Amino acid sequence: MALDLDMLLEGSPAYGVLDAKDGVVLYRRPGQEEMFEQVVAEVIKQADERLTVIPLANDRNECDRLFIAPLEEERSFDP
Repeated sequence: MALDLDMLLEGSPAYGVLDAKDGVVLYRRPGQEEMFEQVVAEVIKQADERLTVIPLANDRNECDRLFIAPLEEERSFDP
C-alpha cells in the first residue's frame, strides 16, 4: 500500500502537523506515544524514493517528531 501523504497531513489524535521550510513535521501529542510510534513506523515502511523521512528524538531518546520532505520540490539547502 502506498503512503497517502494528503491524508497524513490532516493530522490525527496521535499527532499534529507543522509546516517546515522544506517539508512538514509531525509532532507527537501528549499521551499518544504508542500510537505515534505506530504512525512513524508505518510512514518509514511505506516511504518511497519521492520522500525524505527523518525521525527526530527528544533528550530522552524518544521519537517525538517526524520530518517529511517531498523530493520533487526544490530544496533551500544543499545536501
